[in-house]
Amino acid sequence: MDVYFYSDLEDHIKIDSSLSLTNKALEYDNQNFNAFNHKMTLLFRKKDSKGLIQVADKLIELTDKPFYLGQKAMFLELEGEIDKANEYYSKAIEKYDDYLKTDTLNFDLLIEYVGILEASGDTKEANIILTDMKEMDFEDYQIEMIDLYKEQAVSKKQLIKYWTGEIEYEQIGEK
Repeated sequence: MDVYFYSDLEDHIKIDSSLSLTNKALEYDNQNFNAFNHKMTLLFRKKDSKGLIQVADKLIELTDKPFYLGQKAMFLELEGEIDKANEYYSKAIEKYDDYLKTDTLNFDLLIEYVGILEASGDTKEANIILTDMKEMDFEDYQIEMIDLYKEQAVSKKQLIKYWTGEIEYEQIGEK
């Protein structure tokens, strides 16, 4: 990860070098959650949707987090597999709904859920949840994070613009 985050190499060199090292780490430990997450970042930079889907499958296998179902949906969408993507969005949303029945004040889970709702196209429900969260019994810093989320969230539209070459990676977060 240091090669990717801290080296002064050209982007394509540090991405390929970091990916090579990450793959070696996964050969050593094929359940290294951090390495898989980092590999996902690298494959996104390389616009390798098939590789992203494979990594998402592995993360789905390693954990019961619905977030990875949502990520797989997004990657399927990038591949043009809209029906299959919608199935995965539905699975993720259903799983979040189940988790939130018993853990209604889990801030991290709620923020993830909002992101998946937005990615699936349900911005109305996402906004309702964000508004409701402002009234929940969260710590002050968490309430501030809700405001930051609204300001800094990266839209699926921006990710697609990067994927299709309309913008550069560094422009993804720009409004």
